[in-house]
Amino acid sequence: MLWFRNLQIYRLAADHALSAPSIQSELAKRPFVPCGSMDMESSGWVAPARHEPELMALERQNVVLVALKSEEKVLPAAVIKDELDYRVQQIEATEHRKVGRKEQRELKDRIVEELTPRAFTRSRVQRALIDLDLQLVIVDAASAAKAEYLLSTLRETLGSLPTRLIDTEISPCAAMTEWLNSETPDAFSIGQDAELKTPGDEGSIARFKRQVMDCDEVRQHLGAGKVATRLSLAYGERLTFTLTEALEIKSLAMLDVLKDELKDMDAETQDALFESQFALLVGELRGFIPALLNALGGEIQR
Repeated sequence: MLWFRNLQIYRLAADHALSAPSIQSELAKRPFVPCGSMDMESSGWVAPARHEPELMALERQNVVLVALKSEEKVLPAAVIKDELDYRVQQIEATEHRKVGRKEQRELKDRIVEELTPRAFTRSRVQRALIDLDLQLVIVDAASAAKAEYLLSTLRETLGSLPTRLIDTEISPCAAMTEWLNSETPDAFSIGQDAELKTPGDEGSIARFKRQVMDCDEVRQHLGAGKVATRLSLAYGERLTFTLTEALEIKSLAMLDVLKDELKDMDAETQDALFESQFALLVGELRGFIPALLNALGGEIQR
């Protein structure tokens, strides 16, 4: 199913010169090629939709879906260490001398070189949406570091990609703490998971799972000065998610109303189902993200 579970959201500069055709043209110049026998890793762009195999940039409603495929060779450190230990023992036994650190490093490099062609490979596909109307880049990634890998590759492929993190008038931390102390803005409601932390690097942390937030225990932690750094929320009757202090969206999931809409879609083939899911994803994110930014006091304009 085409769905983004974790959102890293970036603002696209207003003066960008991106268009769906230009993105397609540049991404097509860097297609994914599997690792060669001596390559440890490889990455490149693949078609995000199977029924449009020639399109590296799939555009619908002025939103471009892209997919980056990465492949890496897997050489377990334990395997390399065991082989290195064996060779060191052989040299010391036959030549009656100690093997120094420099020689061990050279042996290790040789072992890696010898084992690379026989190593297992693992691959992953990472996706992003470039919304040319809302001027957002939305990466499906669990961490900022993973999102930055896709962004840096996209930046390198396109020549430039003027993006920045989004800042809001009210920080997510301050907003979530206020919502726990009073009430949430319209369209949002509090779930049953939260993380509260005492400010500072060494601050204590209290985590709640499947806990009603309107309880004495939560109020005691807030009264003691803790602030909310993660909070599960619902957006209307359509989505649930967890918001973090870094304005990351975790565990984005559909509620029953949205699941029923998906079931009711008239899609006779897998290709048609993909198109319906794409339209649903774009429609939901175009409503959800602006509503969330508005709940955080709006975006700081630069």
